[in-house]
Amino acid sequence: MSTLTTAPGVISGAGSYFIGVEEVMGYLGCKQNKAYEIIRDLKQELVESGRLTPAYPHGKVPKKYFMERCMIEE
Repeated sequence: MSTLTTAPGVISGAGSYFIGVEEVMGYLGCKQNKAYEIIRDLKQELVESGRLTPAYPHGKVPKKYFMERCMIEE
């Protein structure tokens, strides 16, 4: 997981729009192969629903969608 440093008086830094395998592993406590499988499945769901193009880079998925599907609240 990456840590964001913020300046005094700033509530939080800008988060990343996409989530990669390292963050998935951190959130779910799974191994790398399982994290890639989850990302592939989520990406396929988005492509089939027309919300994402098939040309989207491998190994990343929109963080908001990941958090919703895995029922994780921040």
